[in-house]
Amino acid sequence: MSKKQEKIKRELRKIYHEILLERNCCAGCGQHGNAVPLSFSHIIPRSRRGDLVTDRRNITLHCLRFVDNNGKSRKGCHEMWEGREREKLLDYFHNLAYIKEVDLEYYYIITELNA
Repeated sequence: MSKKQEKIKRELRKIYHEILLERNCCAGCGQHGNAVPLSFSHIIPRSRRGDLVTDRRNITLHCLRFVDNNGKSRKGCHEMWEGREREKLLDYFHNLAYIKEVDLEYYYIITELNA
């Protein structure tokens, strides 16, 4: 791993830790981190905008697939954001505003996909 990659990895670990301490709940559905497994999710994919990898505004917490109180497997918000169900998430419009601000082309791509 290059020195640049090591630096980014260290910075991301620090940012992830800070976000977890601040939020500790799913931004997509509001479930608390003690009730569901959470995952860090880049709003604009790392592969698309490497310059935003460590931008705190580009990182959110979304829950992973989990079993609800009725014993049914429930799709997690992370999976919904990555798929075509993102408009169902509580943070959808907040995320869209961020995307529109920093990557207008991607904004039009994902809003077209959900049309």
